[in-house]
Amino acid sequence: MITMKKLKNIYTSLCLLGLAAVGTTSCEDWLTIYPQDRVVEEDFWEDKNDLEGVRYAAYKQMCSTVQKFAVWGDLRSDSWEMNQNRHGDQGSWDTYNEIMQAQPDSSMSIFDWGGVYTTINFCNKVLQHGEEILEKDKQFTQGEWRQMKAEMVGLRALNYFYLIRAFKDVPYSTKVINKDVEVEYFGLTNQLDVLDSIIIDVESVKGQARNRFTSNNDTKGLITNAALYAMLSDMYLWRASLHEGRGLMSDTVLLGKDSVIHTVEGDYKKCIEYADEAIATLYRNNLQGNTSYGSTVLDKVDFGLANCELIKNEFDNVASGRPADLVAQREIFGDASSGGKNSEESIFELQFSSSDERSNGTVSHLYGYSNGTHFQVCEAALGAVYGGSINDDNGRYDSRTWYSVCKSIVGNRDLGHYYCFKHSRPYVSISDNADKEIIVEDNSDSYRNWIIYRLTDVMLMKAEAYAAMGGKENNKLAQQIVNAIHRRSFCNLKEDVKIEEDVTTSSANNPKKGDAVMPGSDYVKLVMNERQIELLAEGKRWFDLVRYAERNAGGMDGTKDEREWTEDKPIGNGYAGVKKMVEGFMKNKYTNYTVQRNRLKNRYGLYCPIYYMEVKAARGAIEQNPVWNKSKYDTSDFE
Repeated sequence: MITMKKLKNIYTSLCLLGLAAVGTTSCEDWLTIYPQDRVVEEDFWEDKNDLEGVRYAAYKQMCSTVQKFAVWGDLRSDSWEMNQNRHGDQGSWDTYNEIMQAQPDSSMSIFDWGGVYTTINFCNKVLQHGEEILEKDKQFTQGEWRQMKAEMVGLRALNYFYLIRAFKDVPYSTKVINKDVEVEYFGLTNQLDVLDSIIIDVESVKGQARNRFTSNNDTKGLITNAALYAMLSDMYLWRASLHEGRGLMSDTVLLGKDSVIHTVEGDYKKCIEYADEAIATLYRNNLQGNTSYGSTVLDKVDFGLANCELIKNEFDNVASGRPADLVAQREIFGDASSGGKNSEESIFELQFSSSDERSNGTVSHLYGYSNGTHFQVCEAALGAVYGGSINDDNGRYDSRTWYSVCKSIVGNRDLGHYYCFKHSRPYVSISDNADKEIIVEDNSDSYRNWIIYRLTDVMLMKAEAYAAMGGKENNKLAQQIVNAIHRRSFCNLKEDVKIEEDVTTSSANNPKKGDAVMPGSDYVKLVMNERQIELLAEGKRWFDLVRYAERNAGGMDGTKDEREWTEDKPIGNGYAGVKKMVEGFMKNKYTNYTVQRNRLKNRYGLYCPIYYMEVKAARGAIEQNPVWNKSKYDTSDFE
């Protein structure tokens, strides 16, 4: 069995694994360790325990990047504003504030992607040595290797997927880096080329991972087949959106010696297909009773969607003046410090515990409710989504707001602004005063699992694909999914839920009526609004907005993004999509959203600047994202 000393030594050695563009900045803490009895790389790979040690190191390393995933995928969105009551840690506050104001600076270490490439290289290590260990260790079976390989391919793909959503073009390699002398300096690979590569990789191992979690703690955070299908659904949604915004209705991708013709509609259908696979896999596993980690089996409600059963909130006590029993929210965001649990809607989440040296206390640091919290909910933006206002009394009709958009905690203390409680596992009750105010009691510790994929996320990917394709039937299917999710959390204290069959102009997404609809026929926006409510503080919203901007960059309807548009270069710079995204969503956050739009400039403005040390270490192989070459304070119009 692998020893902790041996694992520590090999982990230390492997931290030199960054691609050349990464340099060694992300590994400084590890590189200060120089054991005299260091395990030589060639002598390490002996049996399956060595593979498993590095495999778990890959997952642990990914846990250390949660802060970056949260900031890259959420901070610049319309959901958040800076906590003006914040005291202490001024440097971090200033950094986050500048990012939120679309003024990111390449000197900010939050844009250091080294830790992500460390995870990627651990995956590459396992994939490189798996066949070798299969020959050496007769206790290591083909089935075990098949599952492990699928996990590592999936985990590597997921980390690259984070990178291309955050940075657009990134260094891409599946080559292992063992030590300094092997370091190479990779240039940037086109975003779409990376996306196609990781799609091909994940499709090559789909169905080969384990089918479900077990009751053992060491399997709860592993990639399953449902996770692979969820990734593919997500990736195809991105692929279709990128091509749609570029007017590329079809393209050809080489798969070995064969060529595969993709169409935009075909990619949206692939998104739906893999979403169904993920949902069906999760459903079958739940039927087998292997994913309920609590003391009781949860009640579920079927909303009429094939192979889709959501955890049921209990509303029986509403008539007596008590708040709903928020079974769904409590189970989805369970207490990780008391043994951890993945709910029946969990597909993939990074695992943490109070004894974990890589705790994700950063989650409560970013998303919380005290003076030590960096962010508060943007009242204007969320109010627009919820129907015009956010309130804290019994008129609150969406139970998710009690977890996600609250001011009051135990003792009826008014915090003055709205904060997110969902990562704090709150307990909801009604006060004894005459106003019967809703009281949210913190029941938290600092150690929270970070959910990457769960059931409703995948359902809404499917809904967005339907809405993007358009047409009466597709729109109806998209709305059906949104209504199901909306209804699960709807908690009207006065009347039954009403769900309209078709979008009308009368409801305006008014939660008091329970109609999850939008004025007019913008079904994509309908889905995005539901994603904003359902997935608040889960690192999704900015990526959703980027995808929306890319999809609307011009070309599909005969319009042209005139900036840099030529007949031989029919892909503009995406300004049209950026403008539509900013004016459609960000205007609810900024009083002068024109300045915000101008700071974004073009589609490169949607992505993060590359950390300056990475550019420096690359020795000319990498150039900075062009938008961020200019002053961060440049507010002039792109025109």
